Amino acid sequence: MEPKHPMIRVRLSTMMFLEFFLWASWYVPIGGYMGKALGFTGPQIGWIYATTAIGAMISPIFIGFVADRLFATERVLGVLHLVGAGCLFAASQQTEFIPMMALLVVNALCFMPTIALCNSLAFRNIDDPDKFSLVAVFGTIAWILSGLTVDFVLGGAEQNGFFFLAGGGAVLMGLYCFTLPHTPPKKAEAGGDVLGLGALKLLGEPSFLVFALCAFLISIPLSFYFTLGNFFLVESEYPKPTALQTLSQVSEIFVMLIMPLFIARIGLKYVLVIGMAAWALRYVFFATGNFPLVVAGLLVHGFCYCFVFVAGFIYADRRAPKELSASAQSFLAFLTWGVGMFIGTKLAGYTSELYTTAEGVHQWAPIWYWPAGLAAVVTLLFLVGGRDVQKVADDSAAEPPPVEPGPDTVSA
Repeated sequence: MEPKHPMIRVRLSTMMFLEFFLWASWYVPIGGYMGKALGFTGPQIGWIYATTAIGAMISPIFIGFVADRLFATERVLGVLHLVGAGCLFAASQQTEFIPMMALLVVNALCFMPTIALCNSLAFRNIDDPDKFSLVAVFGTIAWILSGLTVDFVLGGAEQNGFFFLAGGGAVLMGLYCFTLPHTPPKKAEAGGDVLGLGALKLLGEPSFLVFALCAFLISIPLSFYFTLGNFFLVESEYPKPTALQTLSQVSEIFVMLIMPLFIARIGLKYVLVIGMAAWALRYVFFATGNFPLVVAGLLVHGFCYCFVFVAGFIYADRRAPKELSASAQSFLAFLTWGVGMFIGTKLAGYTSELYTTAEGVHQWAPIWYWPAGLAAVVTLLFLVGGRDVQKVADDSAAEPPPVEPGPDTVSA
């Protein structure tokens, strides 16, 4: 099939690159900036990171009732990014918690819907949906380049230059969106089950209930990495901390390539088990404070992210009947990127505050043991309680869907 528009994959790849470049430019280094340069408390840092979770919980409503019904996707994307750019530029001038929080809440409400909208626009215009991963991978590449830019060009996470990088990226993305192929609203298909509530009937099946519960629970320790990872590296004075974190995305690309082999050899259940256990192992490595082990903790990120969240969306797609497939994906995203990460970012903030000395120095070992322990418990719960997960996945086997980026391509 010929592309619907000239150079469509190049244009869509550019869209994905800009989308995740601007997000990573502020989302990764802001933890180190707030903790080291502004002296924000742990709970305050947790609240700032919770803004994206708030956006993730609200964005399905926005997409379902506004974007899908009323306006062309490329125009909605353009306006949202330009408004978000203003918020990011304004946030660069804030040194107090309340005004920064307010600006980043508005930014999150503008930005988080654009992730799904970018995916939607790509799927509606690409020549072959099976090639979506070739478009989405540019988001991961952008995440890596943004981290290198922050550290090697802008002076690191202790300076506010990353806000200008993100704001400039948002302006460029906003203007670029108006050049994308016209993608009118799908009025005939609009509305529907935007929160994925139709998938609630699947919870009557024990295997899906255990899967959904564990997917929700594992997103809580995941949030510790996003909330505290950069701050940990900055305070520990490891070299080029924001650039160092890009090792996570390098490993993500590698694991994405080998994951189909693992699924074929050991099955989805044990892929999920390995992914959950990898979160526990990562935090144990971090707790040692030993630099080579900290690097190892960054490098297992591909297994942490791909083997849990990508595999989780594949399982949901396989298990749900065709008429509930979209609902299952929405429900899982709401549980993990929304509710789970909201709780996780708040818990990470309070935990870091609990283990802060009177001199303001963090005791990182006990901080990391908390998410390590929770991840270990969730792994055991899934291993024991999810006995039928593999059988259900095999019985419902279908071709895995294209990989959609999350907070790491989406990850930090």
